Amino acid sequence: MVTVLRWLLLAIVMAVPCATLQAAPEQPEDEAVIDLAWPPKPMPARIRYLNTIASFDDIKHEKGFWENFWELIRGEQQHNQLKPMAVAVDNKGRMSVADPTARLVHVYDQKSGDYWVIEEADVPLILPVGLAVDEKSNIYVSDGGLKKICVFSPKGKYLKSIGGSGQLERPTSIAIDAGRRLLYVVDTPAHNIKVFNLDDGTLIRVIGKRGREDGELNFPGYLFVGPNGNLHVNDALNGRIEIFDTKGNFVDTFGRFGDVTGTFATPKGVAVDSDGNIYVADAGFDNIQVFNSRGRLLLYFGRPGQAPGEFWTPSGLYIDSKDRLYVADAYNRRIQIFQYLKTTVNQ
Repeated sequence: MVTVLRWLLLAIVMAVPCATLQAAPEQPEDEAVIDLAWPPKPMPARIRYLNTIASFDDIKHEKGFWENFWELIRGEQQHNQLKPMAVAVDNKGRMSVADPTARLVHVYDQKSGDYWVIEEADVPLILPVGLAVDEKSNIYVSDGGLKKICVFSPKGKYLKSIGGSGQLERPTSIAIDAGRRLLYVVDTPAHNIKVFNLDDGTLIRVIGKRGREDGELNFPGYLFVGPNGNLHVNDALNGRIEIFDTKGNFVDTFGRFGDVTGTFATPKGVAVDSDGNIYVADAGFDNIQVFNSRGRLLLYFGRPGQAPGEFWTPSGLYIDSKDRLYVADAYNRRIQIFQYLKTTVNQ
């Protein structure tokens, strides 16, 4: 019945001169401005909430008449986030979100308001769980099911793959060091980090092995390249963050399992801002903890919930060149965005 009505509407519209068709007037925005910052006053703010993106409606996409019309005829073509696990942002503000439950990657152009999805490489995606972007805005997708890293153009055209079943058991988080032309891949069940040449895809080295000693790993999860090129790895089942230099040598470690601030319950995403502060998402505490470069706790923010600034299993983190922090708030099906407010005071 709905299909019949749509085609009847199409026939009526086609019989009306296009000059008489007008878009509906814009509705005034009456949403209250959300002002959230941490730590609370009277202390100076260091983290400020910016906004949330859960679907393409949240990037203020202004649809034209014909786009609205064809959606009325065909039904709205929209992909809401089902379980975002990783996020990455290129230098033009395009945000990519890995959604393994939906078996796709959402791409939001926050400047133009465009939105599209990446669903297949040379074959359909199975388990896209990790993301990275290079200096040309190409999108790298780690697929645990395909056991490789699929590379796409900024508009989602498949370009090539790196790795494969002969080199990777189940790749998860990935990160790029564009200056040194390195692609880091967490191979979680292999308990190590594979390092590939970013240009030709050759395997350069392997970092770590299973264990609890310095430089060893136990089911590593997420990772992030800091501004000095050091690699920060969430050594998940050892309950700590490990840091390696650009050659793969062990540098430092901090953290342990516990139930108080400064310790970890279920550590997930890790990211580093321009001052070297280290952010760790904790899916057990439903918060983000911020440490200085030496592993001393500076502050934490967030709590369980669905309101802005609250989390339900936060997972992947990403910090862009403007110190904006993107949090994949997995079970709230959204990305929350925060701003690190720089300070000249030594921490």
